[in-house]
Amino acid sequence: MSEYDNKKEKLKQYLFVYGSLLSHNSRNYLLKDSKFIGKAILENYGLYKISWYPGIVSKEGSKVVGEVYEVDDVTLEKIDNFEGEGELYKRERVIVNLEKGEKIEAWTYVYLNEVKEENFIPFENQPWRD
Repeated sequence: MSEYDNKKEKLKQYLFVYGSLLSHNSRNYLLKDSKFIGKAILENYGLYKISWYPGIVSKEGSKVVGEVYEVDDVTLEKIDNFEGEGELYKRERVIVNLEKGEKIEAWTYVYLNEVKEENFIPFENQPWRD
């Protein structure tokens, strides 16, 4: 592998999605130029119904079902705009567990506002709007 290929490999970015960006949901078209990596689980976060969309927040002992995509900077910028990055959500790096057991670092969007515990979506009722 050349030095160029090695650098290119390091530039891979992954995105963990759990709501309207999932493959069976309405906003997945934003990931049309991205490579689907697989289903994944994010630990120590809880999934909540915010409105017609979900949000996740740190929650010890909880898990969130989602999908991982390999994305480029252009796609991340589009999704930052869609998600209201910095206002409604904050894009953060997390470690997710892929179906095959591999752990990888990925970006995800964490909800910035308060959530109501009665809107918590248990793991067994996920993924979002399956």
